[in-house]
Amino acid sequence: MIQLLDARPDSLTVTWPTVSGAKRYVLELKSENGDGEFRELSSKLSQPQAKKKNLTPNHAYSFRVAPVTQDETRGSWITHEDPFLTLSEQEGEHSMEAPTTAIGGNQALTIRWKAQKEATGYELQMRENKGGEGWTTIAASLSGIEVRKKNLTSSLGYQFRVRPSTPNKLAFSPPSEPMVAKGLSEALRRRWFHSLEDGRLVQNNGGSITKVPLADALGGKEFVLFYVSAHWCPPCRKFTPMLANWYKTIGKPFAEVVFVSADHDEAGFEGYFRQSHPWMAINYDDDTRENLMAALQVQGIPRLVVVDASSGNIVENNAVGKPLDLNTWRNAAQRR
Repeated sequence: MIQLLDARPDSLTVTWPTVSGAKRYVLELKSENGDGEFRELSSKLSQPQAKKKNLTPNHAYSFRVAPVTQDETRGSWITHEDPFLTLSEQEGEHSMEAPTTAIGGNQALTIRWKAQKEATGYELQMRENKGGEGWTTIAASLSGIEVRKKNLTSSLGYQFRVRPSTPNKLAFSPPSEPMVAKGLSEALRRRWFHSLEDGRLVQNNGGSITKVPLADALGGKEFVLFYVSAHWCPPCRKFTPMLANWYKTIGKPFAEVVFVSADHDEAGFEGYFRQSHPWMAINYDDDTRENLMAALQVQGIPRLVVVDASSGNIVENNAVGKPLDLNTWRNAAQRR
């Protein structure tokens, strides 16, 4: 069945299920206030979604779509039950802006929207960015303007829309841009963490060291920064506060630092980690710590190795003394 993806005063956006074997789709439109005849909009659509512009506000329209196979055979029409209605000019003026989305952790997205004057709550809907998928309400009345949605596993991504949760049911905002929620890549896990004991890193929570599953620690990040350092190293003690400031102010949403200790004993590691490191670490007695130093061929410290979290490839062999620039690392990752 054809689903309505978005309605504006002058346009309608529709989506339909992907048909196996279809090389293109034929889309037709009928005005319910016209002569009742369908007219072809396009016969060369390659994706199961289309936006029809230059429509009349507060007007009813019906669509139908047919798949065309490689041998030019046209399949049955896909339709919808009730006509789709464009918004009135007033509805369009009072519609909220599309929400924005950002990576919110392991297989999670953070959705934000602008506060609406006099709104006491917001209804939020989502859909998988897949042909024929409709909207589902995930919260009928949210008091804030931000929410984190977890367990988003589709490689096609998701869209969101929002409206004030008022009795008169105002129009929804336009959909957000499709966004894929990133998890922990298998390439990263296999290359660098295959020997990790019980699959957990440790985290410094205000001086308290706790264990965190690897996926929760690194899932959703663009980069992993292996920081080889030790409390007995003066250049390390100088560099660590600078790295911590960058991490807290710029890096944390995009990159996770993993402390790889070169301390001589566990007490030295724990004291240094509790005092100076606001990120993750390899537990001192985990074989992965020494395995990483061997794999990274550590000969001197401090050492900050930047790894692309998607591919597991090194994009910067040592960022100490260089600008900590996310765009530079992104460009390097694309070239590999």
